Amino acid sequence: MSSFRTDANAAAQALLNDETLSRSTLWTHFVAEFTQAPGLFPVGVTEVPHEMVCVPAKALSRAAGNVSGCDVSPWVFDAAHTPAPEVPADEDATDAVELDQEAINEAVLTGLRAWALQLRRTGFPATELPGAAEIYIDVITELIDRPLGDETADAIRRGANTMKEAIEQADLDGVPPASAAQVMAVTEASASSGSPSAADTRIVRLETSTPLEYAAGQVIPVMQADRQGVWNSLAPALPPNELGQVEFHVRDELDVEVGDHVTLGTAYGPVPFPEDSTSPNERVLLIADGTGLAAAKAMVFELMDRPERPQVELMIGVEHEDEFYDLQTFASLASSAAARDWLTVTCVAEQVIDPESSEAPAVCEGLRRVWAPLEHLAAATGTWWGRRLILCGSTARCTLLADALREAGAPAPLVIAPDAEPDWFCQRAL
Repeated sequence: MSSFRTDANAAAQALLNDETLSRSTLWTHFVAEFTQAPGLFPVGVTEVPHEMVCVPAKALSRAAGNVSGCDVSPWVFDAAHTPAPEVPADEDATDAVELDQEAINEAVLTGLRAWALQLRRTGFPATELPGAAEIYIDVITELIDRPLGDETADAIRRGANTMKEAIEQADLDGVPPASAAQVMAVTEASASSGSPSAADTRIVRLETSTPLEYAAGQVIPVMQADRQGVWNSLAPALPPNELGQVEFHVRDELDVEVGDHVTLGTAYGPVPFPEDSTSPNERVLLIADGTGLAAAKAMVFELMDRPERPQVELMIGVEHEDEFYDLQTFASLASSAAARDWLTVTCVAEQVIDPESSEAPAVCEGLRRVWAPLEHLAAATGTWWGRRLILCGSTARCTLLADALREAGAPAPLVIAPDAEPDWFCQRAL
């Protein structure tokens, strides 16, 4: 193994071995070097966010040739990772793989550019990124208790300069680092009978002064005005539109009232249905668990405006029947002339209220209902055959669904999990 790969791996491991120490040490250095640093993070914290440790560590690990690093990521948006090649027990795993270092370096720099465009929302000046690189070099030197190799230090500096250039180019192109939005309505999500959903889901509708750029199925970081530095990633429930209207389905991610303002960062994640890519011959199984219904809703509404649409089977899943919400929207849509030829909607609940009970939600005409665990139905024989799979929901639920599908022999799904930790170095273009 080359000295650079050894050194870069050691640097990555040093950052991750004791993450609390790494985060607090970086915080101390950043606050000492940049007076504006405390204003970029949540009030009262004394350590940098998790991503300021994990992203640089993953970049170093990937640059060192760990091309199978995606396989150990907690979860990323595309679950279709390439498995690591098999290596004989007496060989070093990295040396056994013929590495295209130029391709690896470009993949790392591409990931850092994407991360840099996300960091623009924090307001950290691009001109300070070279100084931030020196902080990382100093902190890693402290953690490994020896000087960092020149090649590794230069790689960190090169990464920081790449990020700086990406931000400066976005500034020149007039791409806003963030957008302000005002809350126009907050409503309790209702079960099909009109009673509040048991899951305490709220539908938050906002408006921006200019249209947002994103694709249905992507995720947008959101920060409340009174929660400095606290960002929650949410999937819009409406496709992008000229009116700047945005809808989020939330539980505890946002605590806002009509008239409040929030800041919206840059959208990220894969585009499930790229322009001019849909075909009536394609079959899609779109699975929405809980508030994953938001991303699914945006995709369905976006497809309505396409001249050609795939055949879509939408499964809306909840644990308990009274957690369903917004079903009337989908019932109307599925029975409309605009969608009845290509959209089928099935509501899936693991637990149900006694159908004879007066509290039982009313059945929405046009929607099929199945009482079973969502993962069992999704992975059942024939359900996924010949279909492209898209999962929408929390990391935990999407992991459960993906595992069930994999065990059934299904192809790897595309996963839209807003609470997942994005891995900028492992996402595939569709």
